[in-house]
Amino acid sequence: MNIAKSSLKLFAVRTGKAVISFIAVIVFSRKLGADPLGIYYPFVALLGVALLPSDLGIGSAVTKRLSEGKDRRQYVGAALLMKMPIVVVVGIGALLASEQINRFLGADLAVIFVIVLLVNGLGGISIRILHGELRVDEAAVLEIFRPLGWLILGYILFTFGYGAEGLVYGYFFGSILVGLIGWWRVSVLPARPNLDHVYSLFDFAKFSAISSVGGFFYSWMDILILTSFVSVGIGVTRGDIGAYENAWRLSLVVMLLGKSVATVLFPQISEWDTKNNIKKIESSISTALLPSLLVVIPGFVGTLILSRDLLRILFGQEFTVAWIALIILTAGKIPQSLHILLSKALNAVDRPDLAAIAAILSAVLNAILNIIFIWRFGLVGAAIATTVSFLINTILHWYYLAEFLEVRLPIRNTGFIIVASVIMGVCIHYITIIVEPNRFFSLVGIVLCGIIVYSSILIVFKPIRVEVQEKVQQIIPDIVS
Repeated sequence: MNIAKSSLKLFAVRTGKAVISFIAVIVFSRKLGADPLGIYYPFVALLGVALLPSDLGIGSAVTKRLSEGKDRRQYVGAALLMKMPIVVVVGIGALLASEQINRFLGADLAVIFVIVLLVNGLGGISIRILHGELRVDEAAVLEIFRPLGWLILGYILFTFGYGAEGLVYGYFFGSILVGLIGWWRVSVLPARPNLDHVYSLFDFAKFSAISSVGGFFYSWMDILILTSFVSVGIGVTRGDIGAYENAWRLSLVVMLLGKSVATVLFPQISEWDTKNNIKKIESSISTALLPSLLVVIPGFVGTLILSRDLLRILFGQEFTVAWIALIILTAGKIPQSLHILLSKALNAVDRPDLAAIAAILSAVLNAILNIIFIWRFGLVGAAIATTVSFLINTILHWYYLAEFLEVRLPIRNTGFIIVASVIMGVCIHYITIIVEPNRFFSLVGIVLCGIIVYSSILIVFKPIRVEVQEKVQQIIPDIVS
């Protein structure tokens, strides 16, 4: 597998997904306002809570075992055998708690919640199988269908007068598309497993499940706690939740490239680990750190200057309440860009137990800080708690991975990226004085000017220029062929 080529393809696909998702968020924000999104986002967050026990790390485990190349059909069969009863039990539990779910969400959505839970629980495993087949970029194409279904059906239902319910049904439609097409594309059909296959999956999944809890806490714990504050009438509104989650999603844009590289690298590192090719793993991790930082650092600097304008122009004036939170969340993407790669590497070398320890510590810290800081500072407190806890998580992952591999941060290149980003930020600041970003196209023009300045400075720095040229030369022959 050509990692550079696959990462580029995955980045292109995820960029397309991000564009569709952003169009949907912009449309629904402008048409519905922040309050309906303050119902929809907690729905998705609560769905994530329910999916955690229905997965229990089985998805990551089947990706790991399939990437090793042995007994693939049996491992798929074992994954389904383990997964299906758990999903059904969790679905029944959610149905019994329907009254509490409706109260928490502020809408009568418990029944559709259970249905979406079952669809996502059984359909999502197909994506993990495709990852294990080293078809990561192909699996990513499927992910486009969820925001696409959300946008299409959600907008149709909006025209018929549906609010938050229309958004939920759109999400449901997209989930069905992902599950059906995913299983259609899977090439490794299940076969009857034995207990050894089940034990092997469980041995990896028991720790991977804890790591996934840590990732969920970082993604959704702030929304859940904010929603809990709304439920008891303390200091936060549904509109605040909608504004905060829009800020969070906007901050994710800078993560696209780094996440693509890490996702592609995971099954490949797993294969190298099986062959004990440590030098190859170390070299690839160090090289992969640079693409993440190339985007996330200038993304933070740009957000620092344009935060309020981004929220106002893209979503509407009522969403600017989260402008400080957006800056803090984008700053948090710098350690997260490193964490994604370190976490994938730690799991790929078959040490999910250490990733689990880091996840537990940071998850507990995340929950405690969110409760304290949201109570004291509202949306800004949620952003601070999330960013601090994930910084600790990243440090722990780096510490644990260093026990097995020599991981080097490209210090010189990173320093030049910071310098280039600061110069870009100064230019953007003075441009905004001359051209006020009060319309969409003026904002886009300012952003493009920043990109041109930043890219021009990077080209001057030979080490980065040479490395980019090498990657392009690796990719172009494959694309042409």
